[in-house]
Order: sequence, then structure tokens, then C-alpha cells
Amino acid sequence: MKTISFINLKGGVGKTTISTWMAYLLAESWDLRVLFIDNDKQGNASRWLGADENKGTLTNILMDGASARDVLQKSQYPNIDFIAADMGLIEANYSVAANENIRQDLILKNALEEISADYAACLIDNPPDINMSVFNALACTDDVIIVTLLETDSIEGIRKMRDQIADVQRFNPRLSIKGVLVNQYMAYPEAAQLSREIEDEGFSLFQSRISYATPMAKRYILAASRERKSIFEVCPNCRVARDVLRFAEELFQ
Repeated sequence: MKTISFINLKGGVGKTTISTWMAYLLAESWDLRVLFIDNDKQGNASRWLGADENKGTLTNILMDGASARDVLQKSQYPNIDFIAADMGLIEANYSVAANENIRQDLILKNALEEISADYAACLIDNPPDINMSVFNALACTDDVIIVTLLETDSIEGIRKMRDQIADVQRFNPRLSIKGVLVNQYMAYPEAAQLSREIEDEGFSLFQSRISYATPMAKRYILAASRERKSIFEVCPNCRVARDVLRFAEELFQ
């Protein structure tokens, strides 16, 4: 099972939207079995996937020792199963950090071992934070995708993320930063300069970029969100949808 984490310490860059659309693309267009893990306490991806609030979440794995199968849920898409998130992750992060009787960073990795053979890919939507649930996600991750806007604040989040990933690489040598994905791209003069700044920091930029959505595309994106659908179901020929497809092809080529 190939595990990919979408992350940036800056919020609002589009991690959740892109990761859920990627899950749909891999599952429905490429016919791959996908495990999606929502690691953000806001639970936006969980709601999009149709989470049952009466079932367990990632919180139960981290705090209660639940197995992955105990909390696994079926989405509206046959090839996508998921582990939901909830606000309990706030308490879970404190609880795990305070428990010195366990290997705090390997709880999720150990829990996933029993189901990893069932899936071709695992996508993890991470919060704009560094805490025990993120360390647990990175401990079982192969490739990190840093999603960013071409803004100074977002680039600062990339720099900080590198140091945290370096810490995790000491006990997960498979972990690597696959690249930086620019979202909401517009071809203005400052964009080229900010792109160079990212590359000067030693990061690889994906050739694929997710374009800034036109007003019409934004309406389709909002409609997809309301209806809990992907952009590929609502507007498959939108430029944004084509950009995500190109990114997926570049990532898995």
C-alpha cells in the first residue's frame, strides 16, 4: 500500500479538496482500492465521504487502542474506505503525548498493518499543525505532497514542514517529500519569483499546477461540495479537473 500525506502548516491551501478529489480519481477512474484517512479534527473530508457519527474515528485508534477494522467506514464510492476524524483528536493528541508507556508515534502505523494489503493506495489529509496525530501519519507515509499557494505565508509553512519531516525520517527512512503542488495558480509576475524561492529552498515543484478557478468553475466546485461529489462528477472538463488529472498522472507515472 502506497501511503501519501497531503500537508502544509498553512491552512486554507486546498489540501482537503485536492486529496479527496485524488481519492475519487484513483478509485473510480483508475479502479484502485483506496484507503482515505482524515487526520484533521474539522472532519471536512469525513463529511464529504459520508461519515457515520455513531462509528469510531481516528481518535479511537490513538486513544483507545481500537483496530483499523473497528473504525473503518465505507464511503459512497465502492473503492474508497475511510477512517474518519472528529474533534476528539484534540484530546487524543494530548493523551498520546502524555503517555510515556507506549511508542507514541507508531500507533497508527501498527493499526494499519492488518488492512494494508487490502488497498493499493492510502491518502492522508493532514491538518495545518504539528502534533502527535501528524507524527503518526508521517510515520506510516511514503510520500509527502506539500500543497501551497504562491503566497509568502504558505512558503514559510513549507520551510517549517521540512524540519519536522527530517525528524520523522530518523525512524521512517522511506518518508520523502515528493514535491510541492501549487494550487490556485495564476500567471502573474510575482508567481515566478515565489516559485524560484521554493526551488531555491531545495524543494521540487510538480510541473502540474492546479489553476485558479474561474467564476464558473467556482460554482461547479461549490455544487460538488454541497452534493458531496468530486469535480470529475460535476464538471469533468473544467480546467481545474484536468489539472488534477495531470497531477495524478505525474505523481504515479
